[in-house]
Amino acid sequence: MTNANIKRVLLLAPLSPGSGNAATAFRLTDGLRHSSQIFVDCISVDTPRIESDSLLDSIRQYDAVLALHAYRAGRLLTSIYQNNSDLPPLILIFAGTDLHSCEPEWLPTIEQIVPKARGLVCFSFEWKKYAENIYKNLLTCCITVIPQSVQMSPSISERLPPSTSFSSLPKTIIWAGGIREVKDPLLAIRIMSHLPDHEFQLIIVGYEADPSLVNVIHSSCLGSNITLIGGQSTDYVHELMCSAFACLNTSINEGMCLVILEAMALRLPVVARRNIGNISIIRDGQTGLLYETAEQAAECLLQLAMDTKLRETVIQQAAEQVKTFHNPESESTAYQNLILSLIK
Repeated sequence: MTNANIKRVLLLAPLSPGSGNAATAFRLTDGLRHSSQIFVDCISVDTPRIESDSLLDSIRQYDAVLALHAYRAGRLLTSIYQNNSDLPPLILIFAGTDLHSCEPEWLPTIEQIVPKARGLVCFSFEWKKYAENIYKNLLTCCITVIPQSVQMSPSISERLPPSTSFSSLPKTIIWAGGIREVKDPLLAIRIMSHLPDHEFQLIIVGYEADPSLVNVIHSSCLGSNITLIGGQSTDYVHELMCSAFACLNTSINEGMCLVILEAMALRLPVVARRNIGNISIIRDGQTGLLYETAEQAAECLLQLAMDTKLRETVIQQAAEQVKTFHNPESESTAYQNLILSLIK
């Protein structure tokens, strides 16, 4: 295939270190670059600040634009796509917080950019249904469901735990995510108050997006079985997961949580808060355990410690689900097909 036939795609996305959006953007960029038909440039929506005129000139050089996060990417694109009719097709990817944690001041931007999209993507059918209901009068195209995928380094995959038994004490629970309100790390601390100190320890891994929350966590960690280790590389988090007892998710809501999918791929049982994003990938008692209160979460963790058969079931079925429905090749192929279908 000649260079003239290769389609150029601009991916605009939030690229904050350690964020799920950044992980998604880098994974999509890497996957699409392996295509013989598409070349991708990935640009942050946050830094450096892009001037509208400069971005317009850049966009004209591409055959399509992928925009991750309807508000954060949308605020750069709204005026451009409102005032110009000869631009490449825009594909808007709902990232999560632009649906479940949408701030009132975000709505005007989202409501202006959604009708300009020639392609719309949600990570699950649950979020597709939600978006269709919320924006039913604004949609000018169908919403495509493309699940998030999991990309593990070969060195990590080779170190998967050989057994589902877990007898060491204390049992390490991993909580990973940005330290911010929607992730509700304080719930993890309340959950630990319902567990025996000598049997369980909690490691909180995450970049410190909300200083006030970080201060509360630090005060809760003094002399306890809870440790905050700050933001870490993905490979380091995966190393922790390989020797941990369970992964704990406390998010008020999720788009499609990469940490959960990574834990499932690494054969680490997941105990997750019941919400729209989490029920789209976790079947309670089969691919993970779901809870609604701190007491229920503690019961789930104790159940995993006592019931070897349940632990085995959760590990096996979760790993199989990720392998079947969340592989990078299927994800990149789906995006490639969507992009090429919209380019004339």
